[in-house]
Amino acid sequence: FDLFDYCGLHLYTIVEAFAKTLPPGTINFISGPGRETMPPLMSKGTIDGLAFIGGSRAADDLMKTHPEPHRLKVFLQLEAKNMAIALPNIFEPENTSALKNTLDEVLLGSLSYNGQRCTALKIIFIPKDQGASFASQFAQRVQQLRIGFPWQSHEHGKYSQITPLPNARRVQYMKELIEDATSKGAKIINENGGSIVGGSESTLMIPAVLYPVTPDMKVYEEEQFGPIVPIVEYDSIDTVLQYGREGKYGQQVSIFTASNDDVLTSLVDSFSNIFGKININSQCGRSPDTLPFSGRRSSAMGVMSVTDALREFSVPTVISYKEKKEEEGMTARIVEGVKQTSNFMQDI
Repeated sequence: FDLFDYCGLHLYTIVEAFAKTLPPGTINFISGPGRETMPPLMSKGTIDGLAFIGGSRAADDLMKTHPEPHRLKVFLQLEAKNMAIALPNIFEPENTSALKNTLDEVLLGSLSYNGQRCTALKIIFIPKDQGASFASQFAQRVQQLRIGFPWQSHEHGKYSQITPLPNARRVQYMKELIEDATSKGAKIINENGGSIVGGSESTLMIPAVLYPVTPDMKVYEEEQFGPIVPIVEYDSIDTVLQYGREGKYGQQVSIFTASNDDVLTSLVDSFSNIFGKININSQCGRSPDTLPFSGRRSSAMGVMSVTDALREFSVPTVISYKEKKEEEGMTARIVEGVKQTSNFMQDI
């Protein structure tokens, strides 16, 4: 039973607030699988705006269903393969605090919400000869994560950090990615990584740290959207740049460094035309909502923030007039009179 596939129970908590605040019919909820409920609505041609969070193929299918897709104002947040890049200076002996921060941020970025968020870190790039050490230290942190149901209390009253995946399909896809990677030379670094806890019907998966991951593996390119952390060793910064330039997605990237050097500057300048957000020494994320949340390529269409979201679904309308000398202000007085009685022309 997948709550998000079959019902709108998760919306009940906000329905009452909307009902108290907005006129009847302003917001309507339709429960059911999106692939069954949305196409009939779109095919009518009466929908003028589409805000969609999900997969790019589903978004493309929905837009094609509309009889006049050119009319749609579209806002999309789609897939991502956000990179975490640790620069070589992180591993210099005097930069232990920078390495600790990198490990902590990559752990949060890759496995919070089971890695099931578009802004999660989906692939980790570590300098050559540092990958094994980083993977080992990272696996030790993964071993300490609390695994169970969301409401399950652990030692010191703390709740689970890794919880069940939404359905068996997602578990099967995780297994396929892990099997493909291990068949091509990657190893599961953490103990019991990829194992299912709770029997054959369970969807509670222990995260899998994979190393070394190489370009011939599916998880190198595909968005896993789950508790798999692929770690890649790179020979030169050109490898990292190439991955960013040639990748399908362009949402965010995280760069971890212990100094302001030419390598960092080069990455920032190059990635500014590829990604919607460049994070320095921190995981990828959306907030704060006062900042633009955007993306390029197959990761997004449009910009989200408190103000940008309003602009995405607004079309400016201008009331104009010409002031002619011989009219002695007649048109201006007419327009001012309309403004006094018009709802549209009232100041906000």
